[in-house]
Amino acid sequence: MLYYAAMQHFFINQELKVGKIVVTDPDLVHQMKTVMRFEAGDKCVFLDGKGAKASGVFDVVAKKEAVIVLSEVTQCAANGRKVNLYIALSKKPATLELIVQKATEIGVTDIFPIITNRCQVKELRNVPRFLAIISEAAEQSERCILPVLHEVISYKDFLENFPKGEVLVGDARQHDVRLGEYLNGRSSKENVSVVIGPEGGLTDEEISDAKSKGAKIFLLGENVLRMETAAISAISMVMFV
Repeated sequence: MLYYAAMQHFFINQELKVGKIVVTDPDLVHQMKTVMRFEAGDKCVFLDGKGAKASGVFDVVAKKEAVIVLSEVTQCAANGRKVNLYIALSKKPATLELIVQKATEIGVTDIFPIITNRCQVKELRNVPRFLAIISEAAEQSERCILPVLHEVISYKDFLENFPKGEVLVGDARQHDVRLGEYLNGRSSKENVSVVIGPEGGLTDEEISDAKSKGAKIFLLGENVLRMETAAISAISMVMFV
């Protein structure tokens, strides 16, 4: 039996309890049977996305369903520190998909798509695809708890419901702190929200409004980064401080 078969993680929308479960979701069954080529006796791990985790052994892997025997159901410890990503809607769907995928792998707890003044897109298209990307990225990174993908909000909503804890807003033109220096030596358990603007960045007014609420404007480096590079770099630094 291949090593990955023993370690493969799956998220399912079912209660996890000791005993047999039947999986009938066509995409999931296809992944198990055709893509991963699981057979009776192979092992895996199941998660419900809310913290429950169970070891499983395949009993039957058929064309339309899989039967798994679950054991050792445990509850993963939740991270007491929340790291939120507020990400502007990108004009390129692939850009936002990459950001959501990597943010999930890195470990953010909540993702808020946000409409800012320079956004050329005003809605999150194909939400089911984003949810699938989150699930697959969480499986690959072996997360127990799925990040929450929130509904799209306006910048006005963001300001009116300003996040609790520390709020860090990225900008390539003006800044209060250099993020690496600011985070160096810190070991904060405070909730952190990272805000990344769209192609073209946030407007001066948007930055000023965020500062008036207590946000710190940060710079990542001397180079002007694409929004996906800025988002991935910033949340990586915040997560592993």
